[in-house]
Amino acid sequence: MADMTKPKTPLWMRLTLFGSLALNVLVIGAVVGFLVTGGPGKRPDRDRLDFGSFYTRALSDTDRRALRREFMAELQQEGRGRGAFVTDLRLTLDVLRATPFDRDAFVSTMAEQSRRRADREEMGRQVLANRIAAMSDAERAAYADRIEERLSELADRMRR
Repeated sequence: MADMTKPKTPLWMRLTLFGSLALNVLVIGAVVGFLVTGGPGKRPDRDRLDFGSFYTRALSDTDRRALRREFMAELQQEGRGRGAFVTDLRLTLDVLRATPFDRDAFVSTMAEQSRRRADREEMGRQVLANRIAAMSDAERAAYADRIEERLSELADRMRR
């Protein structure tokens, strides 16, 4: 009787087919992602219209890093480091899990978190204003030019 076993596919051919399949899946994923999100000019970044990020993104990389360090130092000085956010959320979880549910405690917790956020925003404005005040006239003019450039880009995107 004749040997009816199928010859084994060479390794190079299996690797080539696998690579081709992976590349096809990658391309299809990119196309679907482009179609779903509307492309790079239509990204749904939530803070594109946020004034604070609009101003900070126009800073040079060096100024932005310095601003972040100064802001974090201010938070630490006031005892509100990164852990305060987690602590606030855990407190909210405790209120949500309490039986019976205390609506007023929940509202109070949320109001306190809003107040702290407003305090952080004010602190951010002050740190940013200090950073800008320390700029030379030429640096400040270049900063204003970058803001104007970002504003023009934003206006163009909004017209589309």
